Amino acid sequence: MDILNENLNTDFEEEHTVSGLYNNLRRSDQEYFQRVVRILLSGTYVLMMDYDTETGLMSRNTDYIFIDANFELLFLYFEMGGFHLVRDTDNGLFALENEADEARFHFTMNATRIALALRCIYQKKYSDPKTAGQITTDIGEIVLFLKDNVGIDITSNKQQMMSDFKILSKFHIIEKGKGDWKDPTTLIRITPAILHLVSSGKVEELLTDLNNESIGKDDEEDTN
Repeated sequence: MDILNENLNTDFEEEHTVSGLYNNLRRSDQEYFQRVVRILLSGTYVLMMDYDTETGLMSRNTDYIFIDANFELLFLYFEMGGFHLVRDTDNGLFALENEADEARFHFTMNATRIALALRCIYQKKYSDPKTAGQITTDIGEIVLFLKDNVGIDITSNKQQMMSDFKILSKFHIIEKGKGDWKDPTTLIRITPAILHLVSSGKVEELLTDLNNESIGKDDEEDTN
């Protein structure tokens, strides 16, 4: 009886290892596993729902479904490399976290400013029952927020502004509707990933840092 129990425990432990869980996948799922690993390692947030900003329709994200179904395997796999796979069921997303600085993507200062604006706009609209369902904004509202609260006009370099918006879109922080990144009326959906990129505790800290930087630049210009 002891030998039988020992064998059962060993089988259970082997089944709940990375190799055991991976080998239990079908060949097609093993290939899909490699796909979602690359997506998560790129720093992209995987959202539960895909939103078509042109039609306003929502659909289930197949990447999210796969990660959810194979969470244990992916969690153990990334854990070996020092990553933590976050499952945020409240906001419907998966993301990788790592404290190592070399594993982080470093945003430009303007992209950081835009992220701050997105976080504040998201929080304001999420608190309003009329807009809480889908949080949308437009380029003009973001530009105006930064002018009013940080004293920065990001439209002074429209090429840089467009590049920064594209980076945030790449990581699924935002999703763009019809129109150009330079057009103030272009619709933007702010995804729940912004809550992970900029925590509530970071908002005041970023506002202070960005304001201090703006004051520093003004002092330099006055000196020159």
